[in-house]
Amino acid sequence: MGFLDKAKAAATDLAAKADTALNSAESSIAGGANPKQAEPLIRDLGVIAYLEATGRPAPDADEQRQRCVEGIQAIEGQTQLNLQMTSTPPPAPGTTTGAAPAAPPAAPPPPSAAPPPPPGAASAPPPPAAPEPPAPTTPAPNPTAPNPTAAEPPPAPAAPPPPPPPPSGA
Repeated sequence: MGFLDKAKAAATDLAAKADTALNSAESSIAGGANPKQAEPLIRDLGVIAYLEATGRPAPDADEQRQRCVEGIQAIEGQTQLNLQMTSTPPPAPGTTTGAAPAAPPAAPPPPSAAPPPPPGAASAPPPPAAPEPPAPTTPAPNPTAPNPTAAEPPPAPAAPPPPPPPPSGA
């Protein structure tokens, strides 16, 4: 059998598979069940269970639950549904899941003076430091100049105020 004969046989086989898939899709649209049709019903059933478990039941929970169960059963009667649990509960505190114990968390980095700039932001240069004030300078003492603070007498007390004038004789 030559290369072209093999290619023709593969194309014929592929066309037959495509026809089969198309026919099954048409039959599911015409009234057959699709497993995806059960997903909203299963979700609604889970919502009803969650609300009841948290003390917030819906006023029509019994009717809604019955509607969901009947819809799921009708779809399950026409096609196979995957009803396996996909989530697992978390492990109890202080237990491990068979793995080696986790290493203690690393120490946090020491705090810095200023947080780093956000990514992509141009960082502005820091403001210039204030210049140090000049140190006060005192003139060097002149040994030949008189020292006015060394032997200056204290200031004289102020004179008392004058006495009031005598009363006029009336």
